[in-house]
Amino acid sequence: MASVVRAARPGAYRRNPLQAGLAALVLAVFVLSLVLSLWFTTAEAMRKYGGVGVGTAAGAFPLAAVDSAASLLRSDVARRVYPGAVLAAGIGERTLVLRGTGRLVWSVSAAAASPVSTLYDLASLSKAVATTTAVLLLVQDGRIRLDDPVQRWLPGFSGRWKEQVTWRHLLTHTAGLPPAGHMRGSTSAQRLASLLRTRLEARPGAEVQYSDVGYVTLWAAAEHVAGEPLPRFLARRVWRPLGMSSTGYLPGEGCVRCAPTLMLNSGAPFRGKPSDPMARKLGGIAGNAGLFSTAADLGRFAAMVASGGILNGVRILRPDLARALVTQQPRAGRRTLGWDAFCPAEPAVAGLPCLHPIAYGHYGWTGTSLWVDPARGLWVVLLANRSYDVIKPKPMDSVRQGVFAALEGTGAATVGVSLATDSAADDAGALPGRSLLAQQPPLHAPVAAPLEAYPGR
Repeated sequence: MASVVRAARPGAYRRNPLQAGLAALVLAVFVLSLVLSLWFTTAEAMRKYGGVGVGTAAGAFPLAAVDSAASLLRSDVARRVYPGAVLAAGIGERTLVLRGTGRLVWSVSAAAASPVSTLYDLASLSKAVATTTAVLLLVQDGRIRLDDPVQRWLPGFSGRWKEQVTWRHLLTHTAGLPPAGHMRGSTSAQRLASLLRTRLEARPGAEVQYSDVGYVTLWAAAEHVAGEPLPRFLARRVWRPLGMSSTGYLPGEGCVRCAPTLMLNSGAPFRGKPSDPMARKLGGIAGNAGLFSTAADLGRFAAMVASGGILNGVRILRPDLARALVTQQPRAGRRTLGWDAFCPAEPAVAGLPCLHPIAYGHYGWTGTSLWVDPARGLWVVLLANRSYDVIKPKPMDSVRQGVFAALEGTGAATVGVSLATDSAADDAGALPGRSLLAQQPPLHAPVAAPLEAYPGR
C-alpha cells in the first residue's frame, strides 16, 4: 500500500493568537523591569552623588587625567607607602570620580579599599570637617560671634592672656597655645581640665602656631554653647542632611570595614578607634581628631563647600561662612577659618599668606586630605592608611600634589562619572557600576554623652 503524504496546511505551525499575546506581554514586562531598574539606579546615583549620571569616565574628567591620578596611587601601593587608598573628586555638586586601589591591610586576601564603604580614621582632617563646621554653625545660629572671648563659655579655660582668646584665634591657630599639652588625671574629664589649663606661649594674635590643644578647647567650648554632644549636633545638622551615613565617631574595634592605622604588639591591626593619642586619652571623641568617614561621604561635604554651603537644595552653611573656609584670614598666615591654603609652588614663610593658592583644605597624619578649588568648584578627597604597619610613615605630599594637579588641569567642567576600582580591588567584589553605588550600611556612631559624662572621664 502506497504511503500517503499530506501537504501541510498553510499556517499549520503558526502560534495560537492567545499564546502569542501572552508571550508579547511577558516580554514587555521584562523589558519594562529592566528600564525601571536602570532608571532607579541612575536616580539613586544622581541623588546620592550630586546629579551625575552613571557611566564611564568618558564625558567626565578626561580618562587620561583620572588614570594619571590613579596610577600615582597604584605606584604608592607598590612601593608600600600604604596598603590601599581611595579617591573621590568632582566639580560643584557633582561627584565625578570614585576610585579605590589596594587593600585595607598588606594581604592579597584582605578586603579591597573602597571609596564607598571603607572607613578611614581622618586624624587632623577632623578639625576641618567636624570641629570647624560645628563652630561656624553656632555663628550662623547667632549663638556666638567669632571675635567673642571663648572664656565666656568655658570658665575652665583660665590663665594669663586667656581672657583675650577668641573663637577666631582658635580657628586660625593664633591663640598662642602650644601644639600639645600635658594631660594629667586618671579620667578623660580630668585630662581635659588639665589641657584647658595649658599656658599660652604668646599673646593671642601675635603668631601662628598649629595647636591640637586649641582645637580640643574649641570642641569643649562649642559643646557648652550647643547644649548637646557635638557628635549628635553634627549628625543632626550636617551628616544626615547631606546623606553622609557612614560618618561619625568610635565605630569600634570590631569595625571590619575600617582601614587600620596601627599594628599592635600582638600583631593585630588597630582599627575603629582614633590613632591620635590625645584623642584616645580624651575618650576617642575630641576636637583635634577622632572622626571616621568614607571618600564618598567626604565628597558630599566637599561638594557642599564648593557649591557655597548648599548641596542638592539642602543648605548647611551660609554663603559667607562657606567662603570663609576658602579665604585666608588677616594676620593668620595661610590659615582660613579652620582650613589651610594649598600652595605647593610657594615656600612657606611664617605668618605670611599664600600669594597664589590653588586650593584650600586640610590633611591628616594617617594619610587623609580634602582640597577645594573655589575658583573652579573643583574638589578632591584622598584617603589612605599610611601609618599602618610601618616603622615610620612615608610622606604623601608629592602624591597629594600629583593627584590634585592631574585633575585640576583638566579644563572645563563636564558631566559624567567614573566609578571604578583597580584590579586589586575587583576580585574582592568592588566592581564598577551598580555594586559600587549600592547603599552601604551606616556607621551608627554612638550617641555621646556630655563631656563630663563620657565613659572613663
